[in-house]
Amino acid sequence: MYGAFRRVQSINAHAGRAPTCIVVYVGTHAALPKPLPGIPYNAESASRFFGDVPLFKKARYRRQWLWNQPREHGGPVSQVFLFPFRRPTVLVTDYREVVDICSRRSKEFDRGNRNKECIGVVAPNFHFTMQTADPRLQFHKKLIRDLMAPKFLKEASAPQIYDKAIALIALWKLKAFKSYGRPFSVGNDLYSATLDMICAVAFGMDDTSSALQHEISHIQAINPTFPDIKGEPACFSSAPVTPELEGLFNIPEMVSIAQASPFPSLSQALALLNPKHARAHWNRKTLIMRQTDKSLQKLTLGGPLECKSALDQLLWREMNAAKVAGRLPDYYSPVIRDELLGYLLGGHDSTAATLCWWVKYMSTYQSVQTRLRYALRQAHLDAHQASRLPTIDEICDTSIPYLDAVMEETLRYASVATLIVRMSTCDTQILGYQIPKGTDIMMSLTGPSITEPALPIREMSRSLESQESKDKVLPWEEDVSQFRPERWLKLVKSADGKEEEVFDPRAGPNLAFSAGPRQCFGKKLAYMKLRVVMTLLIWSFEFQELDQSLNGPDIIEKLVNLPKDCYVKLARA
Repeated sequence: MYGAFRRVQSINAHAGRAPTCIVVYVGTHAALPKPLPGIPYNAESASRFFGDVPLFKKARYRRQWLWNQPREHGGPVSQVFLFPFRRPTVLVTDYREVVDICSRRSKEFDRGNRNKECIGVVAPNFHFTMQTADPRLQFHKKLIRDLMAPKFLKEASAPQIYDKAIALIALWKLKAFKSYGRPFSVGNDLYSATLDMICAVAFGMDDTSSALQHEISHIQAINPTFPDIKGEPACFSSAPVTPELEGLFNIPEMVSIAQASPFPSLSQALALLNPKHARAHWNRKTLIMRQTDKSLQKLTLGGPLECKSALDQLLWREMNAAKVAGRLPDYYSPVIRDELLGYLLGGHDSTAATLCWWVKYMSTYQSVQTRLRYALRQAHLDAHQASRLPTIDEICDTSIPYLDAVMEETLRYASVATLIVRMSTCDTQILGYQIPKGTDIMMSLTGPSITEPALPIREMSRSLESQESKDKVLPWEEDVSQFRPERWLKLVKSADGKEEEVFDPRAGPNLAFSAGPRQCFGKKLAYMKLRVVMTLLIWSFEFQELDQSLNGPDIIEKLVNLPKDCYVKLARA
């Protein structure tokens, strides 16, 4: 009797567990990746809850792993499973197709949620996060449109950039003197210099808050340490970071935290529980409020003549917009704050990283450095003969094709920004593959067709508009994987019949600033910073060759791709 009772109990227990097992099985199956039909993918990843995440995390360079996936599958398009419970992400690695999607098919593809998720905590109202159809976007564009106008760039931005570049030269002269001819690391110096530049342009931050000035004072007060091994670099400690600078340096760090997570908004919210990030977040807001107070005092007393920074421009526009609308101005609005923070984010890290790579190339490619210095001195002959630096007006007003070529080749070859994301707004296709509405499209700004040989693509699989524009930008030759600024130059006949070398911006594929109507807003400012800094550094210093141990190709993946090693061994030019 007792045995029969136990058997009934056992049957009932198993019967109770059965629905639970079914629910778990169905839930697990539902969470597995659902490949898009016809698009290549890693078969073993489709059977895992976390899809491609284990492979992605195991990769030495995760972004490179992503843009290499299409090549691994033998074509320019593939799909990866990066986020549980979400549709696969489609990868596209081809210059012409990226340009087609970003420039001609903006009604089919728009900004996705990923941008908003990654920048959301830092600057949720930054226009970069908004879709093209968002009614707020046009208001934001109108608010910031003057910041890239030629007049503002030349009269407000250029002098500030020039002054900070001069401070960088002073710092490096001091370090070169104290290092007794040994190499020393300069990555942090370039980050400090570009932060000073964008802060000065953004809200006129004075020298008392300058990262470079703090660094110069620090280096004046200390001596470097010298390793026993001859030729090893001199080591300089860094100046303590002020609360203001800590808050600004933290912006790209917060975005990097989001980029590395499958749950970016949650990861940033959790990061703010860390006292370091919470303090930096508070210091950023406090800094902008204080700078807003200063700008309003200037504008109230001096009017539009006092518009000498990006913040001044934004506040002046808000002042006039409020008058027209018959409302009170909102000078401390989240819109102005977040556009300013976005301006700081976009104008700092990418330029600093590009200059870090350029410094490495100048040490590696001595013939390029020699030719660039010669071109600069020929173009600024008066300055060279007077043994002085070119002025900011001379730098801005003088066309130097080889300098343009070096800038463009550095941007192409360095691959500082490597991937952008769009989302399909309707059912569509890419190179013959069907793409459902709401699919994230991750497009490579480097790799095949830009820094590597292109992948074969049937011409008929492209859109009609892409086929018709085939010859606008021709593909690179076999030397696509080499650093060669001359690729951007061509010979043309001048009015007197002589041949002269000119810079050709359409010489071949480059997507350093993306493409189309939503390409990088700060492109003109970035070129100006590169032009000024490259000119003044090459004019002042000779970048001597380094041992391979100090000039390797390894990278660090943060918000952008940074060189692991960034050293210089300087001599007076």
